[in-house]
Parts: sequence; structure tokens; C-alpha cells
Amino acid sequence: MSCNKPESSTSGQVIIQADPCKDSTFARMDAYVNNFFDTISNFKNDVDGFQNEMKETVDLVGDTITGFVNKNLGSLTDELTDLIPKAITALERFLISLGTPIPIIKLIESPLPALVKSLFDGLFCGASKVINAAKDAIEDLLTAAVKNVVNGVSCVADQIIGGFFNDLVNITDSIIGPLLTPIQSILDKFFSFNPKSFLTTGIDVLKKVEGLFSCGDEKICPTTSKYKVDAGPLKDLAESEIGKKFKGIVSGTAISQGAKNLATDFEKKYGKWEVFGSPLEEGSSLSPCDFGNVTKCGLPTMKFFGGDGFGGAGNVILGEIVDNLDLTDTVGNVAKVGKIVGVNITNPGQGYRSAPVVTFEDSCNKGYGAYGRAILDKKPKSPTYGQIIAVAIISEGENYPADIEELPLYVEKIVVEDSGEDYFDGEIEGVDLTIRDGRIVDAVPQPGFAYNGLPDLNIDSTTGFGAILRPIMNIVPPQTEIIQVIDCIS
Repeated sequence: MSCNKPESSTSGQVIIQADPCKDSTFARMDAYVNNFFDTISNFKNDVDGFQNEMKETVDLVGDTITGFVNKNLGSLTDELTDLIPKAITALERFLISLGTPIPIIKLIESPLPALVKSLFDGLFCGASKVINAAKDAIEDLLTAAVKNVVNGVSCVADQIIGGFFNDLVNITDSIIGPLLTPIQSILDKFFSFNPKSFLTTGIDVLKKVEGLFSCGDEKICPTTSKYKVDAGPLKDLAESEIGKKFKGIVSGTAISQGAKNLATDFEKKYGKWEVFGSPLEEGSSLSPCDFGNVTKCGLPTMKFFGGDGFGGAGNVILGEIVDNLDLTDTVGNVAKVGKIVGVNITNPGQGYRSAPVVTFEDSCNKGYGAYGRAILDKKPKSPTYGQIIAVAIISEGENYPADIEELPLYVEKIVVEDSGEDYFDGEIEGVDLTIRDGRIVDAVPQPGFAYNGLPDLNIDSTTGFGAILRPIMNIVPPQTEIIQVIDCIS
């Protein structure tokens, strides 16, 4: 039955796989946090289940946050390593210009080595302190967010990371601020540095993060490292998008640092953020985060990505539409659900050298299991060379929101994926087969046959085996009278 829920408890969970070409910190944290909010709705009356899910998420995010801490404090270390020697050189030149004897200059500078060592030891201490307390901080943040967040979306994870970053900034400033004071007093006007200001500008930190996104010739960069259980690969963030995301988090942290009327210990520690019940600060460059109930799911959507091309787009074609019989499901008020049986290509794109990845999603995260494969025109002399000419549906999936009027579907064409062997006879109702040397070399749909879903093109043959035929569906009827409407629901 199409309204059945997936058997696996991990269905719909997002997994970030290893990617040698870019940093995955944000992607992993985003996936873990959103998986958490997608899952906890199943534990309304299950305290143990909720606590176990919380613990698992805290462990995952806490382990991942180490890289984030090290990148930020690494940037701070790099900046100080560059600025302090320059300030010392500038001080020496100034003192020499005043005629100060070298022994006096050495005496003035003599405390600096010990002070600088204490400073960098303090940075290490700060990183250790943040990392050791990371899991407690993440639990605080998730616990606070869970009271307000209904719909796990990307901006929720961004604000939780922002809250953590706010704590990192405060701890770092409290530790190294006092260690900087004696160094600044010696170097005087040649050295002035504010760690809180540096971290919340994000410019140098961003360069540190983006510096990891280099893909050498020896590395093989995957099309995507983002995978959704029962939905297949998804488009992940490009390097520029990760940079934009980080700028937003840093900008929000800077605003949170400057927020007035921090009423609670929580706000003083993590700052003011929407997901914790605080309104967006006036002047914020962040867009409002819509994490409330989804009032309307809408139809599922699809995307093409990868393949070295661009521009491909299409609309999902639904079939086998039935009433949503899951009475406990109130998300988006979905009255009907269906299967994905095809894609109507609205833009074939251009420049594809290999088949792009096809993804299917719906805003309520209800549907699962649909997989498709893009088919390219690979004939160099063809006017549509390098374009997407169709999408073959490998699996229709289940439970996709389908609150539309069901229309008859037609087989526009048939792709022979595997010709098989030893076909000396064979037939399919509604299809004309061409057999040559025991192989299925062509299959043409007969006019006049309509379907309510994706037809199963099994060849009735006494001899052959192994042929795989993929129907390409359309809702545009052929120019002929309908002979038969075939019900595909088994």
C-alpha cells in the first residue's frame, strides 16, 4: 500500500560521506542536527527514545566540532604569529631612531619570550577547554532549541553552530585577553589586537576555512558527498556556499556579541538567536529562520547536479495516487500520496559530459525510495549533444505528497538498457519489439494505451532472458483514441 511507512528507522536520514576535496564540518553538523529534529517527532511519548537520540546527536556533533574549534583558533594563532614579530621589529626600529642603546632595547624586550609563550599556551588551553566542554554545550543548545523548533531546516543548524561559536569567542577572549595585556604594554602603539573582534569579523577565519577547499590533481572529487537513506545522493554545498554560510554564522555571532539586555546566563554564554526564543536583532543581515510547522507540503521536486554541465531542470510526474491512510500523519495535511513515475524535462541543460545525478525530495520529508537516471544525448553531431533528453525511473518510491487530480499516463518512448540474450520470440502488451540476433534492439510503445503508474515492461518469451526496458512516461496523450487504461497498482 502506497501509504506505508518505510521499514527502516534510518529512512530519510542524511549521511555525509568522506570528501577529499573539501571540508565537511558544516555539512556533517547540519546533517546531524536536522536528522535529530526530523527524528524526535517520533518520540512524543517515549522519554527514553528521546534521550537516546539526544545523546547520539550530542556525541556526533561534539566529535565533529573539534575541527571547527581548531580552524578558528588556528586562524587566531596564525594572525598573532604574524603580528607580534612585526610589532617587535617596528618597536626596535623606533627605539633605534631615538638613539636607544642596544642593551636597553634588549632589556625592554627581555620579558617578551616568556609572555609570548604564555600567550600561545593559553590559546592551546582555550582550545582544549572548548573541546572538552563541547558536548555539554551542544546538549544545552539542542535542549533550548527543541522547545521552539518544529521543522528541522538548515538555518536551525546554522544558529546552533552560531551559539557554540559565541561561547568559543567568549572563552577565548577570557583566557588570552589578560595574556595579551602585558605584551601590548611593552609593544605599545605597535601592537593592538582584540581577539573577540578578530574572530567575529570572520575575514581571516574564513580564509583559513576556505584554504582547506583545494582539490589537487591526485585527488578524485566526488560529485556529492551527501546521501539520504531511501532517497539517494543529494546536492551538497559548493565551496562558495560554505563560505557564505560561514559568513552568516560569523555575522550572527557578531550581532549576538553586541546584543543588549542579555537577561539569562544562557544568553550571556551563547548569545541571542531565534531558535532559542529570541527575536532577530535589529540590523541583522540574517534572514528569519522558518522552523515552525509546515502547513502545506506541496508536490515533490527534482534536481539535476554534476556531470560537468548546467541548466538541467524538470518537473516530477506522479502516478498510482491513493488516499493518505496514515491517520497519525498531520504534517502538511497531506490528503493523497503517490509514486514518482517520470520527469517532464523543462530545460535539457547543456555541456553535460556524463549523466548528472537525479534527486527527488518533498518539503515534508514524507516520500522515500524514488531513484532516477538521467539519459544524455551522446552523439557529437546531434543538435542536442550534451543535453538531458529523458529520465529513466529505476524505482518509483512511496508516499510522496500528491494532492493533485490523477491523470492518465502514457509511455512516450522506451529505453533499451540491456538487450538481453537468446530472444527468438517475445512480446509485451502495448509495445512493438524489434529482435535481432537474439537481442532486443528496439522497443516502441503502441498508441492508445494509458496507465495510472509506471508499467512493468517484462518480456513474455520462451527463450530469452536478461533484457531491461525502461519506460519514459508523459502526461501528454498521443494523437489517437485510448484503447485501454492499465491499472499498475498491484
